[in-house]
Amino acid sequence: MSKSFWATPEEVLKKKKRKKILVYISIMTGTIVLSTVVTVLANGI
Repeated sequence: MSKSFWATPEEVLKKKKRKKILVYISIMTGTIVLSTVVTVLANGI
């Protein structure tokens, strides 16, 4: 087994933290895009 397959607990925590931040950023971006689309549609009607 090569060492690249298993990570130290610190690395696992870092990855989890990074994943959480990415999820939050994608939710925020999605909300902004959605509100922009709704605004454009509402003004178009």
